[in-house]
Amino acid sequence: MTETERKQGLTSKDFPIGIFSSNTYLQEMHHHIENEFFYLDEGNAILGLRNSEIEIKAGTVVYIEAGAEHFIRNKNEGEPFHYYALVYDTTIVEPKKGPVTGILENIKINTILSIPEPLLANLKNSVVMEKNNAFGSLLVLKTVLFEFLAHIIQSNQYQMVSTLYENSRHSVSAVDSAIAYIKDHYRENIDIEDIFNETNYSKSHFSRLFKETSGKSITEYINSYRVEKACLDMIYTDKNITEIAMENGFNNVQYFSRVFKQVMNCSPRQYKKNSFKVEVPSTYTHVN
Repeated sequence: MTETERKQGLTSKDFPIGIFSSNTYLQEMHHHIENEFFYLDEGNAILGLRNSEIEIKAGTVVYIEAGAEHFIRNKNEGEPFHYYALVYDTTIVEPKKGPVTGILENIKINTILSIPEPLLANLKNSVVMEKNNAFGSLLVLKTVLFEFLAHIIQSNQYQMVSTLYENSRHSVSAVDSAIAYIKDHYRENIDIEDIFNETNYSKSHFSRLFKETSGKSITEYINSYRVEKACLDMIYTDKNITEIAMENGFNNVQYFSRVFKQVMNCSPRQYKKNSFKVEVPSTYTHVN
């Protein structure tokens, strides 16, 4: 993989998993729609997560769930600071919702984790393999993710969460199907009628059910998902705002800018400018 490919390869279309090795991290509060295992390999850092800040030291592994507002900065500017980050979407675990994703949906992984040295060594090795374009590097990276998740389960580093919709399993399944449809087609011109056709509910009933379950209207969910995918392109690629808007399902830049500001509380240009405070990670890989 060339340096150009390395810089441009991380896109919202083909980003179910990525591995990062770098000495810079976004220091402003932000969130993304992927889960992240952050391993501080060197230095001391301040982790801001939701409404709290804690100090973390070299050797600490942090789990940051999708959607969680966070930042990480070097505690002592000018001193050594290096980290590895394994970032993934749950679709890498199972393309379609199944028993494994069902397990992950019913647990809340601890924020601060204890991960054995051999697993951390495997994480580092996956970076070396990718950097050298080694045969099987993508398979190794997926294996590392499963090793982390398996260890967390086996060592009870999680809490069970209540199933809020246990008594309305069919209703939630319908919403899940609609969300899966949106994630599969967000780059296209989605016809909401097609979403309604995926369910056996009336438009009014399903619209209400969707908002009660997801916290957003169907249109709000589509726009929010598109914007958050666009954010990945802004952080990790050199594409301009027009390209990013068009590639993430928006028909014109003006509408994209308006929606983006509603979701992110800043303009696309401001977000892109702030994102460039982070250097493009020196190493990452992705799976199509």
